[in-house]
Amino acid sequence: MKKALYNILISLIILMVISLVIFPKEALEAAKGGINLWLFTIAPSLFPFFIGSELLLQLGVVHFLGNLLEPFMRPLFNVPGSGSFAMAIGYTSGYPVGAQIITRLWEEKLCTTEEAERLMAFCNNSGPLFMLGAVAIGMMNSPKAGYIIMASNYLAAITTGLLFRFYKKSTRKVTYSKKTGFYSIVVQNKKNFSILLSEAVTKSVNTILLIGGYVVFFSVVIEFLKLYNILSLFSSIFKPFFSLLGIEEIVIPSFLSGILEITVGSSMISQLPIPISQKVVLISSIIAWGGISIHGQVLGVISKTKIGYFPYFIAKSIQFFLAGAYSYLMTILTPLEEQALTLPAFNMYSSKNPLNLLQLSSFLFIATLLFLIFLSLTLAFCSKKR
Repeated sequence: MKKALYNILISLIILMVISLVIFPKEALEAAKGGINLWLFTIAPSLFPFFIGSELLLQLGVVHFLGNLLEPFMRPLFNVPGSGSFAMAIGYTSGYPVGAQIITRLWEEKLCTTEEAERLMAFCNNSGPLFMLGAVAIGMMNSPKAGYIIMASNYLAAITTGLLFRFYKKSTRKVTYSKKTGFYSIVVQNKKNFSILLSEAVTKSVNTILLIGGYVVFFSVVIEFLKLYNILSLFSSIFKPFFSLLGIEEIVIPSFLSGILEITVGSSMISQLPIPISQKVVLISSIIAWGGISIHGQVLGVISKTKIGYFPYFIAKSIQFFLAGAYSYLMTILTPLEEQALTLPAFNMYSSKNPLNLLQLSSFLFIATLLFLIFLSLTLAFCSKKR
C-alpha cells in the first residue's frame, strides 16, 4: 500500500511539472495570485503575532498565565493553563498561528504530547479578520453573515474541544515552578532581550515563508484541477449527495475548491446565484475544515515534534459538520437578506490599510485573554470561599 501511494505521489508530481510546461501562463497567473494573497493578506496579519507570541513565551508571560488559568482550562478541556494562550491567539489571529503556538508550548515543555493534540483539536481556527472582513464584507456584502460564520466556527471549535477532553490519558502532567514572576524566568533563560528578539524574528520569518510556499503551491494546484476538468469530474460524482441536501450542482466545483483552499473556495461560493443562507452554511463548513492547504501548513509546523496529525484531522472533520449545523440553525433563527454594500473583496487586507490588519485581532485577543483571567480568578475566589 505504501509503495502504491508513493508511486501515485511521484506520478502526480511529474504531471504537475509537465503541466507547468504546457500551461505556463495559467500557472504564472495562479502563482501571482497566491503570492499577492500571502504578501498582502497573510504575512501582515500573522507575522506580528508570530514575533509577539514567541517573545511572550521567552519572557515568561505564558508560564505565568499557565499557573493562573489552570483552574479554568483543566476542568473544561483537560489541558494545562498555558493552553489558554494558544486558545486566545488561535481564536483571534487565524490559521495556522494556533498550531505554531501549540508547537512552541510543546517545545518549551509547557504541555505534554497528548495535551498538545487536545489543544490542536480546538485552538487552530480561522481569525475574525478573514471571516468578518474578507468573507462577509468583502465577498458576500453581508456583515450579518460574518457574525453567523464566526459564531458557528467558534462554537464548533469549543464543542470539539469539550469532546476531545476525553482523548487519551496524559502519561504525565506538566508541573509549573512556584517562581512565576516574569523576571525570574528571564534570568533563568540567560539571554538578553536583543538575542530573544533576533531569535523570535528568525523563527517567525521561517514560519511565514513556509506558509507562503503552501499558499502559492495550492493556488497553482487548484488552477490545474480546473484546467484538466478534474473538479467537474468530482462534481458529477458528488452530485447525488448534494441533491439529497437540496444543493444545486453548480455549487460543487466551488465547494471542492474550498476543501482545497478556503480563500479561493469562499470567493467562488460567494459569487454563485444561490440563496445567501446556503452560502453561509457552505462557507462556514469549509472554513472550519481549513482546507488541504492549511492542513499542509499544520503538518509543516508540527513536523519536528511528536504531535500527531491524525487527531487534528479528526477534529477538523468534526468541526466541518458542526459548523455547518450551527450556521444552518442560526440562519433559520436569524434570516439573512442580500446587502447592497459595494466594498471590494479583501478591502481590509490591502497594503493601503495596514493598521486594519491588526486592530480587530489585537482587540479580540486582549479581550479574550482578560475574560479568561477574570473567569479564572472568579473560580479561584469561589473555591476559597468553599
